[in-house]
Amino acid sequence: MKVILISTYDVEGGAARAAHRLHQGLRQIGQDVLMLSRYKVSSDDTIGRINPLLGVGIDRLEQLQAIQDEYINANRTNLSNTLFSLPYPGFDLSQLACVQEADIINLHWVAYFQSPHTIKKLLDLGKPIVWTLHDMWAFTGGCHYSSGCTKYKDDCGSCPQLLSDPFNIAALVLKDKIESILGENLTIVTPSRWLADCARESRLFKHNSIHVIPYGIEADVFTPLPKPDAKQQLGIDSNKITLLFGAGTGVELRKGFAELVEAVQYCLENLKFQQLVVDGLIEILCFGYPSQLLDLLAIPVRSLGVVTSDHQLRTIYSAADYFILPSLEDNLPNTMMEAMSCGTPVIAFDSGGIPDMVENGITGRLVPTKDTRKLAHAILDCVFDLTDRQRMSIACREVIGNKYSISVQAERYVSLFQKLLEPRTETSTPLMPNISTN
Repeated sequence: MKVILISTYDVEGGAARAAHRLHQGLRQIGQDVLMLSRYKVSSDDTIGRINPLLGVGIDRLEQLQAIQDEYINANRTNLSNTLFSLPYPGFDLSQLACVQEADIINLHWVAYFQSPHTIKKLLDLGKPIVWTLHDMWAFTGGCHYSSGCTKYKDDCGSCPQLLSDPFNIAALVLKDKIESILGENLTIVTPSRWLADCARESRLFKHNSIHVIPYGIEADVFTPLPKPDAKQQLGIDSNKITLLFGAGTGVELRKGFAELVEAVQYCLENLKFQQLVVDGLIEILCFGYPSQLLDLLAIPVRSLGVVTSDHQLRTIYSAADYFILPSLEDNLPNTMMEAMSCGTPVIAFDSGGIPDMVENGITGRLVPTKDTRKLAHAILDCVFDLTDRQRMSIACREVIGNKYSISVQAERYVSLFQKLLEPRTETSTPLMPNISTN
């Protein structure tokens, strides 16, 4: 079985990282897999980078970028500052030999890479196509997360994320998607039940077959280190209670940093917690791009910056007693999976796909989304009673091993691919890209 994975980026960003993990998992169980990306930074020679001007002129690219910058990026409301992108340009991959020879085409995060028109060209090849969604963009008029808006169920008219939309561009984008791929033989995969429910309710995908296959993680890489050893490596006293949070960018409203700051301020109203802070027995770590909101905290926060090394991430997660995830809207965050794989329980809002993995009192603590007082209570409960941490740590590892390993994910995809291929026969010529891999 020859499989093509198509992703805008090879390893940069959460969606690309998740797609690459699947790519590796499929290869590890013997599948003939190639990944195609518009942008490539890794040295993986099983990933092909397409010609950056394939069928798209420089003038067209500059024109689209100007529209993105002026009409979208500079025209956002306060509802959301998460990415809003037009599904253009589209790079036509349908005539590449490796695509034509593939048995299965698996789309992933393809913003700035595939348009409704070029996806239609792939569908016209008559091959089974699986689209793995990593956010809501595939079925909206451009937003990657809707911030509670449900207009994707209808026409995306009068988009609440745009200050001014005289051309009704969000509605036109969704109309383009509907005219190109509505009703097509396209199988949808989502990593979380929440995203599957959103897709089922969308105008675009409500009649498509939708499957939930969670992300996989390298459970043999993200393994727990002895907590005292991990803390020592980071220069943290072993008797300090260590709380960790992180995100790719702390300025995104949906990441919940404002809510985290508010929750910590509520924690500081507790005299016992105050005393722990005064005595220097609370250590708060942050990785990623920290938000300026953190300056409002009355507790020192140690920023570790952007961490790209899995080895270093393993140490950081292992050093933490709890991982705090205040996301207000998310799919199945990689950070949550990595923390749990390292045996670190998660304290989070019950938003998006987070409840798929975090079971309250079993693998962490869940509180209602945006309820910062309850988030504070959950943090205080965990800080004052570390006896539950070991039990939840063991449960985290068991959940990862049983449901979220890369091999489990890969086998689920293979099973789906095989069902879609019936009664097709296997081909034997190795799948080799006729493209640059630089």
